[in-house]
Amino acid sequence: MNLPLPAFFRLPARRMALGVLVALAWAGAARAQVVFFTTWSKTNNIYTNLNQEYPASGVGVPGSGIGTPNATFLFDPTIYATANAVPGSNYATNGVTFLIASDSSGRDFAEVNTGQSLVVPIGQGLTSVHLLMAAYNGTSVNLTLTGADSSTETFSNVNLPDFNGGGVQNQSAAVNGSSFTNFFEQTVFQVVNVGAGGTGNSSNGAFNTYNLVEVSLILGPTLSSQSLTSITLNSNGYMTLLLGVSGLPTAVPEPAPLALLLLGLPSVLHRLRCRNRAG
Repeated sequence: MNLPLPAFFRLPARRMALGVLVALAWAGAARAQVVFFTTWSKTNNIYTNLNQEYPASGVGVPGSGIGTPNATFLFDPTIYATANAVPGSNYATNGVTFLIASDSSGRDFAEVNTGQSLVVPIGQGLTSVHLLMAAYNGTSVNLTLTGADSSTETFSNVNLPDFNGGGVQNQSAAVNGSSFTNFFEQTVFQVVNVGAGGTGNSSNGAFNTYNLVEVSLILGPTLSSQSLTSITLNSNGYMTLLLGVSGLPTAVPEPAPLALLLLGLPSVLHRLRCRNRAG
């Protein structure tokens, strides 16, 4: 005895194929991976000149400003912890990770002084960008996103707390006339220990709470529909710190599953028609 087919399989063949393709497109979007951008100019080393319990590319001599050359560390804010981490300090649980990477000299973060700028090359279509940041003395920064057609959007006066004793951040807003919330700033890591506060040497500075924040920017329809060329940081004070840059790419169905589906779908539909006729 043949059991009745589920309602989906009783649809006309074209509608069934369209439904499967749409489902595959959604599945492809759900599998979108975080991409990392690391080829921006760096001036100092996290382990040696910020804090030895921060996520960092490697170790080095405290105060030297250089660590392990050409090294990387994948920082996942949801699971990273050290002996002196502050419980509950991580407000950023959006699934974004950061690849902290050192250059050939062993430097793995950038310092941007008052009136200076730093350009982070992107060259890819993105729906959002995420920056791992801090500051000396607490300052603000303007972040400008530039698209392939020279369209720009600037997120102005983004507050960055002092890495040494700055306050917890957990805020969001719709800015630049956006109809949705497109700006987030959240404390992503805190640790209580001796760091480089006041000395620039991670082994003999202030005993305090040291902070990192994640700044997340959601692209509007103009920039998300094209390749993002770059992110430019313009510091409004002493001194903006950049440790990592990640993005979520514009999602598309993965080509291999789509090709397999297109090859196999006609055979499946034929068998279903034969089953119906036999019933």
